Amino acid sequence: EALLREASDISDKYGQPEVDTVFFGGGTPSILPAEEILRIVKTLKNLFNIKNPSEITMEANPGTITKEKAKIYMDAGINRLSIGFQAAQDHLLKSMGRIHTKDMFQECINLLLNLGFYNINTDIIFGLPDQSMEDWKETVSLLLKSDLPHISCYSLKIEEGTFWYELKKKGKLPDIDENLEREMYYYVIAEAEKAGYNHYEISNLAKPGYECRHNMKYWTDKPYIGIGAGAHSYMHNERYANVTDVKEYINRVMNNVPSETFSKVIDREELLSERFILGLRLIDGLSVKKLKQKFGEEMVEKYETKISKLEEKELVSYDGDMLKLTEKGLDFANLVWVEFI
Repeated sequence: EALLREASDISDKYGQPEVDTVFFGGGTPSILPAEEILRIVKTLKNLFNIKNPSEITMEANPGTITKEKAKIYMDAGINRLSIGFQAAQDHLLKSMGRIHTKDMFQECINLLLNLGFYNINTDIIFGLPDQSMEDWKETVSLLLKSDLPHISCYSLKIEEGTFWYELKKKGKLPDIDENLEREMYYYVIAEAEKAGYNHYEISNLAKPGYECRHNMKYWTDKPYIGIGAGAHSYMHNERYANVTDVKEYINRVMNNVPSETFSKVIDREELLSERFILGLRLIDGLSVKKLKQKFGEEMVEKYETKISKLEEKELVSYDGDMLKLTEKGLDFANLVWVEFI
């Protein structure tokens, strides 16, 4: 109810804006009864000018998808699923606290494909404690055999407040071998490219035409609206975020109290900085010519010394007008991005 009320308020605020992508996630929105998802999508279609064809993505864990749910998603117009697989080894899935197994993932994919649901992304993670190169090869092999059109591969990031974070603090978590982690990264890229995937963003590979349209908006400075607890928005050069606590979010919305806890107008200097950082996530990089057209030559030229230093270190290079990370730059991307902050 709160989600739909916030959506209505936003629609009124921006005058039923035109939308061509919708994304349910993160977390596990598929845990919600499918009828509720259908209701949300129907309401969004009434409140926003959703273009056709649009990309509507739902994040899901393999253990939460049933045939009945999948059919309702299709009826709702959800045409892209993002499945959190993570690894092909049950002992690694268990150590991550995942509720699914390798077999459950395969059953889920078979179910979706049999229903005609092809546009599927799968998330996998490398650099896990006790994960061997053989484990990783098995995970990649299983995915490529599944022939899904999109793969997202992330290195493990240990977040504060998690079980692994506490183990690490106590010195009980095995150290991650950085060389092995990089070997895993380049292995999945090489194998996927051989199988016809395009490496289009640092962590993402897709078959031609299946790049995630929604995520491309984040990397190319397009506006987006976030609805729900913890959701972030970026409209008219203003960035704002909702309160993360679900109960507080519901109380605020239902009592007509603004749900935002943070807002900031992004000035042109910060916007240019973000364009460099986000644009350099894309393997093709970003057009410096277009930046100069948007921000003016003088603003962009302030970065020329930094770009030259990064070129000398062989972290970035020019391909015609496009500035992009080199292969070495992919390994040290954080060192590149920090130069543009």
